[in-house]
Amino acid sequence: MALLNAMNAGYTNVLGLIKSELELSYSWSGGLMSSYFLGYTLGQVPWGVASDRWGPRRIMAASVLGISLSTALFSVAYTPLQAAATRFIGGLLGAGVFVPSVKLVSAWFNEENRGSALGALSVGGSLGLIVVSWAAPLLAGALGWRRALASIGWVGATLSPVCYLLLEDKPSQPKAGGLPQKTVIRSLSTLAIIHFIRLGTYYTVVAWLPLLLREEAGLNPATISVAVSLLSTAGILANPIGGLLSDRVGETKTLAAGFALLALSVALFALGSQGPLLLLQVFVLGWFINFHRSPSFTIIPKLYGPEEAGSLSGVLNTFASLGALAMPFTLGLIRDTTQSYALGWGLVAALSLAAAIASTRIEVD
Repeated sequence: MALLNAMNAGYTNVLGLIKSELELSYSWSGGLMSSYFLGYTLGQVPWGVASDRWGPRRIMAASVLGISLSTALFSVAYTPLQAAATRFIGGLLGAGVFVPSVKLVSAWFNEENRGSALGALSVGGSLGLIVVSWAAPLLAGALGWRRALASIGWVGATLSPVCYLLLEDKPSQPKAGGLPQKTVIRSLSTLAIIHFIRLGTYYTVVAWLPLLLREEAGLNPATISVAVSLLSTAGILANPIGGLLSDRVGETKTLAAGFALLALSVALFALGSQGPLLLLQVFVLGWFINFHRSPSFTIIPKLYGPEEAGSLSGVLNTFASLGALAMPFTLGLIRDTTQSYALGWGLVAALSLAAAIASTRIEVD
């Protein structure tokens, strides 16, 4: 998870340099994240089915290798189209990490502890973001952004065999009884909408925060790295706490509260501030974009059982990827059109509030 997030978000921490050299508009800058998630979207179901058939261990290691090599390939892109194409390849190859990890957790942990386990797993993703938020700008300052991203990519490729050696599949488990089919379909439909908003919001923040802090708040690269680190540090705390809370009080209550508070934190962030208050807002934002990840995925094994967790999580993460494709691009388009980020952040807050309301319609018990 750490390697996946480092490869995915490495370029966002040097987006200002990339934007300048490739002469990208704000729409094209957002399009780089969207092109990644176009590939990520297309890869969800195939990787999920493959993990059900061959086991998460092989799939996750191969996916880490693929996205790492594509990160290195991005470093030799010299036109916006080439950059978007390599990001698309990265998304397609990197789609085999998270969904198989949900299957792996579903197999190894029982229903009472699954949310906590998935929350602990997600800490790795936050650690990856922290490391790359410092490594990418520092390497770019010393070597240029191309060599920086190439170095990050080759590190990931070198470590992919370690993932294979350390992971362990669990033998097949019997299917759970589940709920009535009509209830399951209604809950899955609602979850699809929630996942669209969940991942769309997450990557809108991850993709645009460094550039926004530089342009709107006038922060220097070191302070921006501190801010991005705070965003990820909040995730280290929020992911396991969200999972633990979902195990104790239930997924739907945790989701509804988390999305409602996310809407509020996005709205407050959009109002703007300076100094320590801005950094506090970034931390709070990081908390609530991560808080609901675990409960949104632990619902699947409850509905269908761990044996179907890979393919069904792939279906839901397809909708999540569509959100991550559409929302960062939309923010860039709004920024180009209105010369301001305000309307874009207002849209993100409104969608988060809609997800909070939708969460109350899910039935898992």
